[in-house]
Amino acid sequence: MWGIFQGEGALAHIWHNLVTSQDMKIKFVHACPDLHPANVNNPFRQVISSLMGWKYTADTAFATGGPAPVPFGQLPDYCYGYGIHLLVTIVRILIGAALGTIAGLAIGLSSLVFPKVAQVFTPIASFFGTAPIFIAAPFFVIWFGVEVPIMTTIGLVTFYTTLLMYFFSRRAAENIPVGIVESALTLGGTPRSIFRWVYLPGTVPEIAGGFRIALAGAWGLGVLVEVLGIQVGGGHLIDIWRFLIGQLQAPSALVALITFYGALAVVVDAILLVIIRYMTRWSEAGRRLGL
Repeated sequence: MWGIFQGEGALAHIWHNLVTSQDMKIKFVHACPDLHPANVNNPFRQVISSLMGWKYTADTAFATGGPAPVPFGQLPDYCYGYGIHLLVTIVRILIGAALGTIAGLAIGLSSLVFPKVAQVFTPIASFFGTAPIFIAAPFFVIWFGVEVPIMTTIGLVTFYTTLLMYFFSRRAAENIPVGIVESALTLGGTPRSIFRWVYLPGTVPEIAGGFRIALAGAWGLGVLVEVLGIQVGGGHLIDIWRFLIGQLQAPSALVALITFYGALAVVVDAILLVIIRYMTRWSEAGRRLGL
């Protein structure tokens, strides 16, 4: 088993470069965006800075009157490993998926109580939903720039997830049998009480299944945005190794990074599957969607 981490294969490559990487230190852009002397040796600060797109450089020091940035030759080795890049990408995608899910469910479910919300949002969502979401990636990069990854990666993933979760929540509500809603009305149910006791629990299974689909697409979408120009992240690693494809380690690096995100998506989906089955164990629809 240990042998798969030896040699020049994909697994061995990502294992050897996960925490520190001499290749990145020698050839690539540094992975420590915060070069402030008080922060450069703080791994947590580096992750937060990478996530927010903050960079402490000579220009920043001059503008703020702060101390001179630490020279590249004095940066700690851990700044150059793949780990910080992969972690930042994971955090960005999960934040974007969470924000998009909240926004999509809020708009979709509120449209059941307030029909005017659907009249306003459905045409907009339909317009953007007709085009492949990958087409929007370059426009987010152009509009927000590569220096603001919190708006490019997180923004695009949020936008994509919002659209999907809006349609999934609407469809889940429409799939509730009309007889159940009419029974609630004959028992004196108000729009708000029907939303709370009929629509909300009745839509959970399909919404949970929709979230699995949205998150599966978010992994590829988030990495794609980083390939287009973000300076920190797993997509950035793929981009720089693609640029150096002629070097000996480049194929192993590309295969390792792509495999990592593919395996990560499968693992996260398996965890979601367990959670969904537990949350919807009372529902036959939930069990079917969890297959």
